[in-house]
Amino acid sequence: MRIAYVFDPANLHSNTFSGVVRQGLTWAAGLSDFDMEAVFPVVHETFDWSSCDVLHLFQYGSWAEAIVAAAKSYDIPVVLSPIVDRSTPYGWRGRIISKIPFEKLGLRQRHRTLSGLMEACDAVLARSELEKSSLSDLSSDPGNIEIVRISINCSAEVLRPDCIKEPRVFHMSHLNQERKNVRALIAVCEKLDVPLRLAGKVSDAGFSSWLEGKCKANPKLEYIGAITEGQKWEEMSKASVFSLPSLNEGIGLVALEAYVAGAHIVLTDRTGGIEYFGGDIEICDPASNADISRCISNALGKPMHYGPRYDALKAFSNEASVGRLAQVYRRLAPTLQGSGRQ
Repeated sequence: MRIAYVFDPANLHSNTFSGVVRQGLTWAAGLSDFDMEAVFPVVHETFDWSSCDVLHLFQYGSWAEAIVAAAKSYDIPVVLSPIVDRSTPYGWRGRIISKIPFEKLGLRQRHRTLSGLMEACDAVLARSELEKSSLSDLSSDPGNIEIVRISINCSAEVLRPDCIKEPRVFHMSHLNQERKNVRALIAVCEKLDVPLRLAGKVSDAGFSSWLEGKCKANPKLEYIGAITEGQKWEEMSKASVFSLPSLNEGIGLVALEAYVAGAHIVLTDRTGGIEYFGGDIEICDPASNADISRCISNALGKPMHYGPRYDALKAFSNEASVGRLAQVYRRLAPTLQGSGRQ
């Protein structure tokens, strides 16, 4: 079976810095185990859609409408992964806006565009219950929305079962992004008087200067900069707690990795994918430092989890994720085998 993977024209499929592109490439790499192949058409170039069995769109926009129409002209089923990162579902306002025919006035509105694309596609994939709830608010057929969990790119060989745990908090992100809520995390850890190690990118000079001053004033606060994959897994293996107190987080992939590495996890009620952890995490209100503090204290108070969580590694594996994805493809094109339409 041949699957066409199509991304927003703003992305190149070789751009591994995009989380959406990385997920598509990770899925594509696992399809061969299920007798499937992914190809990557470029949306502004001519492509023979009849050579594919399924079209899988990543993200959404008016650019996708003509592509869906082209696939439908060949009776090719279409899967849509809209990638909706929201802290709360769209709700009644989103439902109303999605019903207003802006296009008749020569206008575009993203709620309306998304609603129309979901109606035109054969299956819509959500990554989490939160994302499914948002998409259901705009859909005329919520039963068409299925959850396919995303995976982490990790093998058992990179995990560190021999690391000595330390009673500290670790956080890794694009640190100066306001939604990552790093200033609140630092304030909480200072008040609790617990060690905090920060890793990741800083792209704002003002934040960089502020963080440098904070680290100089508090020996328990360390910024270790951008780190390698190997260093990341070592940090996660040593930390007893990983905290991601984001004001808005679609799927906290880095939190999934930290959990597999053996850290206790603190997330917020505005994060998608909380259900991935089966209740084994602390969930806080990111707008409340007191609540973040409560959750970090609870996590630090838990017995340290020495060694990786191999059961979680299996649950979060690409094999499990692609296996669920392959079920969707086969349901939509059940009579097709091999590569190319028959």
